[in-house]
Order: sequence, then C-alpha cells, then structure tokens
Amino acid sequence: MKTSNRDDALNRVRFVNKALMGFSALVTVVNLALATSTVYLAVNQSRTLLPPNFNSTMTVSSRAVSDSYLSEMAEYFLSLKLNVTPENVARNYGHLLNYVASEHYSTLQPLLIEEAGQIVSQKISSVFFVSAVDVSSDNWAVRITGTLQKYVGSRALAPEPTTYLIYMSYPNGTLALNSIAKQIKEKKS
Repeated sequence: MKTSNRDDALNRVRFVNKALMGFSALVTVVNLALATSTVYLAVNQSRTLLPPNFNSTMTVSSRAVSDSYLSEMAEYFLSLKLNVTPENVARNYGHLLNYVASEHYSTLQPLLIEEAGQIVSQKISSVFFVSAVDVSSDNWAVRITGTLQKYVGSRALAPEPTTYLIYMSYPNGTLALNSIAKQIKEKKS
C-alpha cells in the first residue's frame, strides 16, 4: 500500500473518529439538557384546584401553595375544631387528626381527646364566625379572627371575640396541620 493511500485512509478514519466523538458529545449534552428540564418540570409543576366547597381557585405545586389555599384550609381546620356539638365532635376531631403532621400527632391527639371528652360530658356546643383572615405564607401560618359562640346545653354564653393562629407545614407536597393556638390577649395594666 502506498504511503499516500495509507495517509489518506488514516486521515479519513481520524475524521470519522472526530465526527463520531463530536456527535457523541452533542448527544450527551442534549441528554443532560432533557434530563435537567424533566426534573425541573417535575419539581415545579403546579396544579390549580377548585374543590366544591371552597370559594376560590387555588394553586399548589410540590414546593408551595397559594395564599388562598392556605386561607381556605386554615378556615377548614378551625371549622372542624370549633364548630362542634357533643354529637359531632368525635367525627370532626377525627377528620382534623387526618391532617396533623406526624411529628405533631402525639402532642395534638391527647389534647383533642381530652377536649372532646369535656365537650361531651358538659354538653358544650360552639360555633365560630370568621371576621378576618391574615395569611403569612412565608411562615405557613394563618391568623383568623372572629367571634366564638358557645352553648352549654341550651344556654348561650356571651359571644367571645377571639383570634386563632393556625400553623401548617408542607412536607412532600402535602399540607399538614402543626397546631391551632388561641392567641392570648395581653392585659393592659
């Protein structure tokens, strides 16, 4: 084989190798771009909800929720806790416990059981009328102000203006209840 033919064949093989290496690099870059975009879309995809008993549309994703969703869910949690009678308290508190974050369950469950026992034994009924809702989405907290009307048997007690703080979390794309706390008013001296 002549040296020039051998050099031509060698140059062609080198060119084909370089072309294949370039094509391989291009395919690798495209694959990485597609994988990155797929992961980004999976993590940041949002869904818009309009459940039948809520008043507005809500947007949730795997990392965050809209303020309207936090507000509606906080009102729902507070409704389950405060709109009770001796007949429905066990069911309401059972629904409420379904939303409690696992790390707070052992704290909240005994409190709710004790409270339910008092409601049944003392024949207490209550209803809460919401007047204002303030959402702090950065803290996953909602402050709800309103009037709590309690009844003992058939006797109505004086309406009590109250504010509750509802703390939530969002582990693994699921809203969870951490606590419901009555805000204590500071006494003026």
